[in-house]
Amino acid sequence: MGTTILSFEDRVVIETLRYENRSLKYIADYLGFSKTTIFNEVHRLTGEYHAVKAQADHEAKLSHRGRKTILTTNLKRLIEEKKIKIQKWSIEQVAHVVRI
Repeated sequence: MGTTILSFEDRVVIETLRYENRSLKYIADYLGFSKTTIFNEVHRLTGEYHAVKAQADHEAKLSHRGRKTILTTNLKRLIEEKKIKIQKWSIEQVAHVVRI
């Protein structure tokens, strides 16, 4: 019960066992995840649970992870075109130093 990241195969198993009216505890024990992880997964989407839809939702939410850029597209292009990048600095670091 160390990991909380479900694979697509795990989601298919959840869908199958939910169709068989198995309990969340049974599914959690079967897959080796916590009951809370399975509960959150089953309630990821509204309505009936579908592994394909849940996987698509998971992948869509992955793209929203991480720090958001502080630069607009135009500023990013300006820095890249003018070759203002210094050493191995990120575009954000250059923008901060140059005060763009």
